[in-house]
Amino acid sequence: MLFALLATLSATAVTAPAAQPAAVRPYQSLHLEVPYVPSIARIDGEDRLVYELHATNFAALPLAVTAIDIGAAAGGAPLARIDPAGAVRRIGAQAGPATEIAPGGRAIFYLSIPWAGRARQPLLHRISLTPVRPGGAGPSVAIAGGEFTPTLPFTATLGAPLRGGPWTAVALPDVDNGHRRFPYAVSGRVRLPGRHAIDWMPAVGFDLRSTGADVAADGSGADVLAVADGEVVTVKDVAVPGTPASVEDETGAMIVLRLPDGRYAFYQHLAPGIGIKAGMRVRRGQVIGRVGSSGHVTQPHLHFHIADGAAPLDGEGLPYRFATGHIVGRYADIADFKGKKAWEAAAPRPIDGLPPANAVIVFDAARDLTRRRN
Repeated sequence: MLFALLATLSATAVTAPAAQPAAVRPYQSLHLEVPYVPSIARIDGEDRLVYELHATNFAALPLAVTAIDIGAAAGGAPLARIDPAGAVRRIGAQAGPATEIAPGGRAIFYLSIPWAGRARQPLLHRISLTPVRPGGAGPSVAIAGGEFTPTLPFTATLGAPLRGGPWTAVALPDVDNGHRRFPYAVSGRVRLPGRHAIDWMPAVGFDLRSTGADVAADGSGADVLAVADGEVVTVKDVAVPGTPASVEDETGAMIVLRLPDGRYAFYQHLAPGIGIKAGMRVRRGQVIGRVGSSGHVTQPHLHFHIADGAAPLDGEGLPYRFATGHIVGRYADIADFKGKKAWEAAAPRPIDGLPPANAVIVFDAARDLTRRRN
């Protein structure tokens, strides 16, 4: 009897239909990640979160992103709704409209949202998307991911990196093709060292005498100043002719200064012949170099940014605040700046955090150079 029962069970197990695998829906294959947790940034008098959302498509179909909502992880009304068409940059060669992520493809959404008087809380992204099928688009769905909690803002303020002016603040976070659009992965992790970088270039009406001695009309030779008391951790002069090229040579002659709060200030594209050495301590306002055109540049300028590490390409760009300097106007757009057109004058006002892109700034508060804009 027992043998017969076992034989029956064995036959049943062999002949029973195999269990069917659960259907995998395409929209369950989008991986969302915030590699850099932002600290609250002050930009032209407004607190903002400036960061990037990475989306990787592990599905077999393209996924078309239609909207991004950012809100509290606990629920409630969204803090912001982002049009993906204006924020996305796809990585690698991908076919289809700009908001479609191909199978195996990755997109970076460059986000900048207001942060007005809210307590720190976990935030979550809710992504609306549509699977793109050969016979037509599938049903629109929404997923949630990329949760993070913003970190507190940095309270320490910085001195001026330059003298006089007027200078133009070029290539801030909202510039489409600025430093923020160039991530680096040099140690197995993607980073954006230039997230809040500024290229300082002379504006129309540049006063050579206000910026140092033996300064050229293009800004070459202008005094570069320590923005805080700190220790010089790196001094890199121009590459020696004949040495193998490195991506880090793009920085040209460079100084890296460790600030009292542990952040690092980067000064790049300096003139050769830097007179300070690594290990020296400098004081806020001290001349540490001169504006130059070394490295990968199209014209002389000072590249300045703050990061969380001392390596030029292996650190996250951090926000910072200036405690000096006056905004005296702004170029309507970068094309006007490049065309050496007049900038739009405005009543002088102190920089509140970081300046807006293409702002025209004078670092000598005692002088108003707006009359020189033409």
